[in-house]
Formats: sequence, C-alpha cells, structure tokens
Amino acid sequence: MPKLMLALDLDKDKALKVVEEVKNYIDAIKVGYPLVLSSSLDIVKEIKKIANKEIILDFKVADIPATNEKIAKISLKYGDGIIVHGFVGKDSVKAVRDVAKSLNKKTIIVTEMSHPGALEFIQPIANKLAEMAKELNLDGIVAPSTRPERLRELKQISGLPIYTPGVGAQGGKLEEIINILDDEDYLIVGRSIYLSDDPKEMAKYYKELL
Repeated sequence: MPKLMLALDLDKDKALKVVEEVKNYIDAIKVGYPLVLSSSLDIVKEIKKIANKEIILDFKVADIPATNEKIAKISLKYGDGIIVHGFVGKDSVKAVRDVAKSLNKKTIIVTEMSHPGALEFIQPIANKLAEMAKELNLDGIVAPSTRPERLRELKQISGLPIYTPGVGAQGGKLEEIINILDDEDYLIVGRSIYLSDDPKEMAKYYKELL
C-alpha cells in the first residue's frame, strides 16, 4: 500500500492543529517553506513530538554545490530527508546527497512538477533528471499525479520511490494513478486535507482509498 504524506504549507498554529488531528491516518509529513518561514526549523521538532512520523523538508534546494552543502547540513539536523532540484546539475545534487548519506537521511529530486507551468521548462528535461536520480542512487523522485502517463514513465526510468503531488486541489485523481504506485511510493496531499472542514476525516478518506 502506498504511503500517505501530508503536505504542510501553512502557518505554525494551524499546522500543529492539523497534525494532531490527522496523525493516526498519515505515514509521513512534507514541510515546506511557508511553514518554516512563518516560524523556524524548530517547527520540525514540534511536529515530531506530536506525530512521530518521517518528515521530509520540501526546500527544493537549487544552488551551487558549496551552498547546497551548507543548506543540507543545517536542514538535515531536523528533517529525515530533503527535496532538491536537479536542473542545477549533477554536482549540486551530489553535494546534498553526500551530506544526506553521511547522516543516514534521504535525498529526493524533483523531476517534473504537478502545475501547468511545468510543461514549459521542466518537463522537457524531466526524463534526464530521472536518469540522474538513478545514476546518483538517490532515495526518490518527485513526479506529477496530474499527468499519470508521465508519472508512470518517470517511475520506470528512475526505478526509485515516487513522491507524487497533485491529487485533490490540483485536479489529480487517485483512481488514475493508484495502479502505478506501490508500497515504496508516497501520495502527497496538502490542501485537500488541511483546508477541509474536517482534516481528520479527509485524511482517513485518503488513507482508506490507498
């Protein structure tokens, strides 16, 4: 059964409340910039106290190797893994991977994003990014549930666990991708859960569907 990952892109108080409500129905949590910038990296520790779940830092790191290395060393003191962009090149991704491996943490690379704008610049190089992920022996790739055929292709190219956003608020349909996902993959759901009138029931709904 694929894992359910809650995306938290909201302010601290709301985030902690949602985590408390849904912790029994989720397998992992993705913490984004909106939450960290509205509080601090210590929010990760607070979330861990409430729900002892895997926490992936969605910082989409995209800089030169030396800067990527610094970001990874600071961030991975808190989270269990970090998401990076690959378009900056293999050396920049490797810098993060090396830090993560030394700490027994995960490096996940963005191949193709789930929004319409991804068709402009990222999609044309997404397959190469998936190949890079395989070559560098990364821990997973981000690929879109809004485009099931691309999700399937990128999974086949990389041979790595999939972290897939886009179901719910962005229009992706779970029934169209469920047969692509397996036990090592993660379905990422954010707004459909945390903006709902009853986050607990919505998280339970997605968990039962999986």
